[in-house]
Amino acid sequence: MIQMSLFNEPTPVLPVTYYPEFLSQEEAGVLYQHCLKLQWQQNQIKMVGKTLLVPRLECIYGDEGCEYLYSKSVLLKPLPWTSLLAELRDRITVLTGYKFNIVIGNQYRSGQDSIGWHADNESSMGLNPAIASVSLGAERKFQIKPIGGKPTDFWLEHGSLLVMHPGCQSTHLHQVPKTKKLVGTRINLTFRPHVGGKK
Repeated sequence: MIQMSLFNEPTPVLPVTYYPEFLSQEEAGVLYQHCLKLQWQQNQIKMVGKTLLVPRLECIYGDEGCEYLYSKSVLLKPLPWTSLLAELRDRITVLTGYKFNIVIGNQYRSGQDSIGWHADNESSMGLNPAIASVSLGAERKFQIKPIGGKPTDFWLEHGSLLVMHPGCQSTHLHQVPKTKKLVGTRINLTFRPHVGGKK
């Protein structure tokens, strides 16, 4: 299924929904200040036989027992939900109908912090997970593309919500590329399901 642009070039229908003003500016500002105080850490990842620093800061909050392993080398153990993060989770669930057990935070301190092309297809999230991503702080480019296809760019705004629907992680890749532009700190909260753990 495609949509036609003004220039008769096919525009793919992506398995995502973007809400640019999901949070008011006041709500987003309060949440941003709250998130700056979360327990951030810079983890190490093993790639091509080398151990490297992950090019961003990370944290995880969520239900007890919902550990998250990615790239077969980075294990994130959730801290208990803060009240603001739990309220945000519930608000996204009301809007989308999707339920989430964890939220992984990524803090991009400058344009040199990034995440390369990947799919979030870890088995701990179950089959065809939905992932909801809230952006706070500086605007950054987010790219998504069909596997083997061309990317579509989103400029994720302060207070916005991007939902990747079930099936997206099987058919598409996404990234936040580096930029040489002078940009401020961006915090990204990705709400995810988890097949393990307990309330």
